[in-house]
Order: sequence, then structure tokens, then C-alpha cells
Amino acid sequence: MTAHLDCGVANSRVLLLYFVFLALTFSAPAQELEGSGKNGGAIFSPTDYAEISTPLSDRVGLNAYGFYLGNVKAGIALLETPVRVSKHISFTSSYLYIRVPAAGLSLLSGGPESAAYKENQFRQAATTSTTWRNFTFSDRNMYARRFTPTGETNRYRNRVYVSRQQSFGAYRCSPFVFDEVYHDFAPGHWLRRNWIVAGVDMPANRYLTFQASYIRQDDQYLRSVNFLGVALIVHTGRLFGPL
Repeated sequence: MTAHLDCGVANSRVLLLYFVFLALTFSAPAQELEGSGKNGGAIFSPTDYAEISTPLSDRVGLNAYGFYLGNVKAGIALLETPVRVSKHISFTSSYLYIRVPAAGLSLLSGGPESAAYKENQFRQAATTSTTWRNFTFSDRNMYARRFTPTGETNRYRNRVYVSRQQSFGAYRCSPFVFDEVYHDFAPGHWLRRNWIVAGVDMPANRYLTFQASYIRQDDQYLRSVNFLGVALIVHTGRLFGPL
């Protein structure tokens, strides 16, 4: 176990340096939505989301997500392809689209907004993980190239995740927690945002899992948000190769 953790820490440091190099190399001055909303007090938003997870082979998967943030009225679509290169390391390429209407922007920024906000992201992530006594530990490093209404910019995200499988008789579920930090490579935006998340995965059968989660989002420029999420996760059969 100690060797696995030491290996994971070393891999995470190398991946962190790699993503920092990428972001510094391609950095641009564009910025995300800003405003005076940070001092306006935290808001609450229910969040509904769905995921379809399809293994393409033993090592490659395809995941599609749809999110709706209720009070913010934002819609998010995410498509990702995880590739497991070893027992403890995986790489994921993904595309994300987000649209926030003017009313949602006004709520977040604390000022009047007249136009919707749209953003496209192309993302690359590397994750190291290990298990120990029903615990799962992982560290994800992500680089995102963001295409915003004001131009292109770069973001680095780091997520430290812990889950533990719990048994209640024959039923098993997996509570989890993680902390994720957002760093933007633009003047004054380095420590942009932080997520603190707690949730639980509750399988109904091998194909269907329900997930409940709480997310606290604190942002350098926007109002803090308390998200309460409910998700439906569908696991399909493998598309290629033996079942």
C-alpha cells in the first residue's frame, strides 16, 4: 500500500508540472464572468444530472452527462472518453458546453446582465488512484482550454477524492468526499474557485445507480453557491469485445 501511495504521489507531481507547463505555454488574457456578487451572500440551487456510462473495451470508456442547475437556470453538457493505461493511472479527454441565461448571470454576479453566457471547453485529465481496505483514493489533474465570449484562456483543476464502500447486509453503497481547486492562468485569477463535495453512490442494480451530493462552491468573483444534487447514472453493456 505504501509503495502504491508513494508511486501515486510521484505521478501526481509529474502530472502537475506537465499541466502547469501547458497552461503557461498557451495562456491568454480572456476572463470568465466577473461581478460584485461575492459579497452578496451564498445562494442555493438544486442540481439534477444524468450520466450514461458505456465501456467500449477493457480499457476505454465513453461517458455522456447532462446537468441542469435549477435556480441558476444553467445547462451543461459533457462528453468524455476515459482510457485506463495501467492499474493506477488513467487519462481522459473531454468536451464541455455550458450556457447560463442572463437571469442566472445576474444571480451569480450580483449585477444586471443582459446576455446569456456560453462557453466551450476542451479538456485533458490524468488520474492516479489506489485502493486500501474498501477505501478508494484518487488525485485528478486537469488542463482545460476555455473558449469564452471574451476570448480563449486556460484553467488547471486538481481534485483529491476519497470513497469507501459500505455494506448494510447484502446491500452496498459508496459514500465519497472530494475537494477540487480551480486555477485560472489569467491576471488576478490564479486561485479562482474551490469545490467541497460530499455524496453517496447508491446502486439499484448492475445497470442503474442513484447519486445524491452536496457541493459548496466558493468563487473569487461570484457569489458562493450551495448545490444539492440528485443524479441518475446508467451503466450499459460493453459495445465491443466479449461481454
